[in-house]
Amino acid sequence: MQLSERQWKTLVKDIQQQRCILLLGDGAAVSTSSPTERLSALLATHLGRQMEAENVAFEPDQSANLAYMAQRFLSAPKMRRIDLEDEATDFYEAATRKAPGYYQKLAALPFQLAVNLSPDDYLLRAWKAAGKAGAQTAYYNFRKEKNEGIDAPNPSKPLIYNLLGALADPESLVLTQEDRVDFIKNVVKGNPGIPNAVMSHFDERKTYIFLGLNLENWDYRLLFDTLQLSRENLSFLPQPGAQVLSPEARSFFEDRYHLIFTESDIAGFVENLATRYAEFAAENAGTPAALKKVVILFNRNDADSRMVQALTDHLNPWIKRGALELWHMDMPFAGDTDQETRSRIAEADAVLPILSADFWTDDDISSAWLPEALHHQRQRGLRIIPILHRACDVEGSELAAFQVLPDLARPVRTWSDEDEALKTIVVQLKKLLYD
Repeated sequence: MQLSERQWKTLVKDIQQQRCILLLGDGAAVSTSSPTERLSALLATHLGRQMEAENVAFEPDQSANLAYMAQRFLSAPKMRRIDLEDEATDFYEAATRKAPGYYQKLAALPFQLAVNLSPDDYLLRAWKAAGKAGAQTAYYNFRKEKNEGIDAPNPSKPLIYNLLGALADPESLVLTQEDRVDFIKNVVKGNPGIPNAVMSHFDERKTYIFLGLNLENWDYRLLFDTLQLSRENLSFLPQPGAQVLSPEARSFFEDRYHLIFTESDIAGFVENLATRYAEFAAENAGTPAALKKVVILFNRNDADSRMVQALTDHLNPWIKRGALELWHMDMPFAGDTDQETRSRIAEADAVLPILSADFWTDDDISSAWLPEALHHQRQRGLRIIPILHRACDVEGSELAAFQVLPDLARPVRTWSDEDEALKTIVVQLKKLLYD
């Protein structure tokens, strides 16, 4: 089926509002010299040639199945796992020097998070080329827990998460049939778990685009549940008419996840999406930004209170134009402080903790309001944007995973001109909240 105009409009708007996550299967990672060939299939064929030279038998009809061919490769006499890893890394480094054209178009769209099920770096290079200098990558290692610091994805620091491992750590690569079993077992058990900075973005409010996923693979049924996908989500998967999905698989994904199949190849779908997004952006240029509700949490000492008032003054133009609704405890309200603060956090798009040593000594903040904000961040993607007013230990706190403004190394108090610091914060906030 083709997407309706309403579905296209919804998808484009969700991308514009940063409510859309991109999942790239190995079908999206193709060779530019042979655009119909998956890199994984080409690697499998490459391993087949090595096995023929070693007189290792394999089923010819499975010669494009990487998991099977990698498993057979290890059956060769004196063949080591590290030999397979070397073959894989050398192959990908040589085969991915030029990315397919649709990655450039994907890079122009404001995705905050992309999950990659191939170890290639096509999207990262496209993001960098598109000027997204803050783009970051991280990866899952199904063999062991990693102490990896990941900034929460945001418009200025989008994240590509390589779920099946990374070439920089060949041991992490999911290559063989045994690897796939161990991977799905460990990721489902959460041992090791996917970092919260990634998992917190998966919720019922999100829309998903799946590119190049072969849903005949049973792994995806378990993986989708692990990523907390549900029928409440809106999900799209372009699929050429020639790639017929079995009725059993199609009905499962339609019923369980309300997955919408659209008849298109990846290049055509991305081209259409990019065109529609550009038209949407042009039509909405100059219109007021959507209203954002923001709550400020701070210790009500004199120094931090003055800083909050100064920040409010700098944000006042956005308040007056109806793009920002700001609330903090120094503002007039009727009723119980705790109840009002919790209610405001529950409705907020973002919470701004004003950090200082005193922030952590405030019992209401540390025992009630900050845990409430972190709960909403996990459940529905509430933005938490700490602002460092006075020097304190952020890295040892529960806010260490979040991007700190204006800069972790430069608290507002250390700037020679506080107005310049606050102006910098406001510019950064605009990007995080509205871009």
